[in-house]
Amino acid sequence: MISHEKIVRLLDRHRGNLKGNDAAFLKRVYSKGIDVYTDRLKQYGFCGLSRVLDAGCGFGQWSLALSTLNSQVNACDASAVRVEVLTRLASDLGITNVSARQATLDSLPYDSASFDGAFCYGVLFLTRWRESLRELARVVRPGGKLYVNANGLGWYKNLWYNLPNPAADYDPKLVAARAFMNTWKYQNGQGSEDGVDIIIEPEQLKEELEKLGFDHIAQAGEGLLLASHPEQAARQAFFKGEYLGDLGVYEVIAAKY
Repeated sequence: MISHEKIVRLLDRHRGNLKGNDAAFLKRVYSKGIDVYTDRLKQYGFCGLSRVLDAGCGFGQWSLALSTLNSQVNACDASAVRVEVLTRLASDLGITNVSARQATLDSLPYDSASFDGAFCYGVLFLTRWRESLRELARVVRPGGKLYVNANGLGWYKNLWYNLPNPAADYDPKLVAARAFMNTWKYQNGQGSEDGVDIIIEPEQLKEELEKLGFDHIAQAGEGLLLASHPEQAARQAFFKGEYLGDLGVYEVIAAKY
């Protein structure tokens, strides 16, 4: 078990090296400790696996939770700073079964069919998502599982009207505006900007997963997938499945055949 109190003490050490939205984000994702993530992973069935990938690990809250439930966790992120924070946190906590490195989702530095499960939270839509899905499919072995989530139109309406978590270097309204243009460019073969949101429709995501050899594809609002008590899960979700009358944050689990 990873002590919340110990994590809080360690965060004070590492947050001092960060600025703006990064510092706020680090504090936010660890604000409730690790148990909220381990509980969610158990709900999703990401436990008892030999080797798991945390693809787009960020500051590693999911990686640390995965490490308590599985034998080996490989983590990667495009941000060298976030990889460094995770590596130091794992070392400070005495966690030896997490290995983190810098990498992008569309070019994963791992062998094909090398993971029993790939977990990708809050990142796919910041990449050329079809290319990233192909890479995630490549590294998951037959019989393995994949978790991803994405945002519907309602999430960007929420950013525009409700302005969640603003910071000097993070303008929610600008994120929403750029997402529409980046989505149009990606869908029309005009390229796309890395790190800028792309709106992914659930039907598009399911179709792509099927092309890549996945079945048993299940979808629900964020935090609700495979929940035994949906009403309680909805209260504990990190985001809403609907904002302002449109699809919000949703999640998908699929099995590779």
